[in-house]
Amino acid sequence: MNSDMVAVLDSWFKAYENADVESVIAHHTANASMFGHGAPRVDGQEALRETIQGLLDSGIKHISHEVTEAESREDLGYLLASMTLETPETGKIMAKVTDVLKRQSDGTWKFHNTSWSLDS
Repeated sequence: MNSDMVAVLDSWFKAYENADVESVIAHHTANASMFGHGAPRVDGQEALRETIQGLLDSGIKHISHEVTEAESREDLGYLLASMTLETPETGKIMAKVTDVLKRQSDGTWKFHNTSWSLDS
């Protein structure tokens, strides 16, 4: 398991828990995308910023996450995780997440694509 990529996800959730939208966005490449269950695809940091702010404004809270797989080859990696969130409307929800990460020129990893699906 690639511990550097796991640390990036941990850091992302810490920034989210602190409602630090700019720090969350800094974890993504400039042309990153995000899409998932019932949500339109968003592309680029500005669209991601609006989406993350919307999630925070709606009261969605992170409870926990667990990385089940994180592997890389050269400058491309993937991460699989499960997460538990809490929403004002439905209470606890669980989801599976697939992330594609790109290694940056300074050696750090950033999210390039994120997709998720809700557990039934």
